[in-house]
Amino acid sequence: MFKLSRTGWNNVIIFSVMLFILMINITNPDSQFRKMKSNGEEVYLLGEHAAILTLSINKELLIERIGRTWRATPAKLQGQGLEQMMLSWQQLTGENVSEPTSIDKQMALLVTVDLAGRDDSTIIRVYATEEQLFLFNQQEGTWLAVPVMMFTQLFPNEVFEN
Repeated sequence: MFKLSRTGWNNVIIFSVMLFILMINITNPDSQFRKMKSNGEEVYLLGEHAAILTLSINKELLIERIGRTWRATPAKLQGQGLEQMMLSWQQLTGENVSEPTSIDKQMALLVTVDLAGRDDSTIIRVYATEEQLFLFNQQEGTWLAVPVMMFTQLFPNEVFEN
């Protein structure tokens, strides 16, 4: 065993705890370490603390906040699936990018979001490619790129069922 003074052992414990906390932060998917990328900055689509009141997809599905829960009209989604979808929209972050050239602008999904504290709706056009989703915020004129895996979280299969 190592022979250290009491102060030496205290330093070992302090540095061990600091390394353990750093390891937890790096492996946490919501960690600021993970949100940093070498070629761009991660930003929130709707704002870090924005509260969604309503969300409409292609003017066919309307999701409204009812207290602390959500209601979809028509009732294609319910319960935990609806909660997960709305949580994904609330916390959606991506990389700011310039306008992509590889998208078909005719194949957009139109998402209209009403946020608490704002008078006007936020209109987002979602374009899917094989590698990424591109989201265009019309009010701000900004493009956001997110992994294509997010598509099923933002638009569960039930959204497109008749």
